[in-house]
Amino acid sequence: MAQKVQYAFTVELQVKEFDSGDPLAFKMDGHRFDGALRTLKWSTDQTYSVKIITKPATEVTRINVNGSDLDITKEKLGVFSGNWKTEGAEVSKRGTRFPLVFLVNFAPEGQMRVEFQSKVYSKNDSHAVWGHKMNSVEFKCSGDNDGYVKIVDESYK
Repeated sequence: MAQKVQYAFTVELQVKEFDSGDPLAFKMDGHRFDGALRTLKWSTDQTYSVKIITKPATEVTRINVNGSDLDITKEKLGVFSGNWKTEGAEVSKRGTRFPLVFLVNFAPEGQMRVEFQSKVYSKNDSHAVWGHKMNSVEFKCSGDNDGYVKIVDESYK
């Protein structure tokens, strides 16, 4: 029988508008939509800079946002980034939210899946930037050799 290897590490996710460098906005929705407390606010036809920081440092082999694999740049040990474009994204109807999925693959730990309640606004809609700023989300993670990273705790900063 194969022995399980235990992993414990922290993953920090940063998302900023590529042009301005401004952090992504979010609003507190309580439990109005499927139990999620926050809604991340995205703009159509926008490029976002996505950064993953791991502690202790581990390799990131894939970052996928809502079905799109990002071209990853290794900035330094434990720091990886890529850009995600919302070109062609459909504007969310009033009162609706959708799950936006981040998949991050780590070597050797496995895959982490995070689902964010989200809303897409027209590019010039000021509502997209109103609200709290998400400087980062920190995930306390654990895993073993089953190929999946489990999120033990998350905190918005």
